Amino acid sequence: MTQLGWIVEREGHHIEAEKMERQALSGERRILGPEDPLALQTVANLAFIVQSQGHFDEGEKQAREVIEIGSRRLGPESAQVLQSMHYLAVALFNQGRYAESERESRQLIEVERRVLGPDHPDTLHAMGNLANAIKAQGRFAEAEQAYRDVLAADQRVLGPEHPRTATAMSNLANLLSTEGGLADSEKLTREALAIQLRALGPENLYTLVSKSILANVVFEEGHVHESEKLQRETLATMIRVLGPENRDTLSSQYLLAGILNREGRYAEAEKLARGAFEIEIRTLGPQHTNTLNALMELGKALASTHRYLEASKLFRDVIEKEKNSGAKGTLWSVWYDFACVAATANRPDDALQYLQEAINRGYRYADRLMTDEDLKNLRSNPKFQQLVAELKPPPTNEAQTQSSSGPGIR
Repeated sequence: MTQLGWIVEREGHHIEAEKMERQALSGERRILGPEDPLALQTVANLAFIVQSQGHFDEGEKQAREVIEIGSRRLGPESAQVLQSMHYLAVALFNQGRYAESERESRQLIEVERRVLGPDHPDTLHAMGNLANAIKAQGRFAEAEQAYRDVLAADQRVLGPEHPRTATAMSNLANLLSTEGGLADSEKLTREALAIQLRALGPENLYTLVSKSILANVVFEEGHVHESEKLQRETLATMIRVLGPENRDTLSSQYLLAGILNREGRYAEAEKLARGAFEIEIRTLGPQHTNTLNALMELGKALASTHRYLEASKLFRDVIEKEKNSGAKGTLWSVWYDFACVAATANRPDDALQYLQEAINRGYRYADRLMTDEDLKNLRSNPKFQQLVAELKPPPTNEAQTQSSSGPGIR
């Protein structure tokens, strides 16, 4: 029953799989005992399955349970413990606890390199998770190198047509888009999507995520109508296959809202962004990147329809919640997004104040300030130019080399 539940999960039937695993676990605990290896494996399976449905706090709890009991009963380097360390890192990441996720991934990689070897697929998978955590904290040069290392290893170990190779390619492409390398990002994303369509099919989660990333890259390149078509197709399939409250479905939803904002279709953009934001702040929390992205698109829709004060209240509520949670990693991102909304509302003084707040909290990407479409109304402002000049590093060879990649993040 445990194995069948896992197969059903991998086919994408999360609710059926959870029901089957819980039924198996009940019998295992009663007959074999709660610390039996089969019972621990079932809890580990559940840690993955509940996260597929967005229950990341429960997934964290179950992963920690397996790590604690498994380390004592089976050994700290047993397969079940290592698997649950992976699930724990993912759960922490999906709760916006990026620094904790990074620490867990680094610890896992250290053990897996020793126990499994540096080229084992599980080791490479953990390296990909580490790169995600590094990127989420804004360390793009470090994340890019990590993504390139994972992609090269996947191509060598798993082969160029393996689905995980395509995922590594898609992750790197997404980062390059954030950094401004749009041509390279589009090329890599199309390659990844082609592999996934052949290997996984058009309705697989990873295929859909790559298609959504491609829509976003095309949007950043200025092909707004093509981007809207791609994103609408992706969102409709995600709603049908993954459900309306799935994390990736909501990501596609706020990305479509961003396209509609650019097209001036603010009412539809507001509806989509608000729907995504209200679910994400409840399920992911105020400091998660997805929550903040949805909030920014909602804020821009409100600001563009003369409801800047309403947008300001939403941002200040999130900022207050982040302060109370003790979050440190993403607070600058809230202020940066707040500045974009203020600029959209033609409130340059507010926008400059919020950009200064973002800089005070760790924002360091001068090139992005000058290329961000949301801030274009500020480019001729002397105070804005002064902020950019203060962010730019001294003109050393190293700084000139790094600036060519155009680092930036929301």
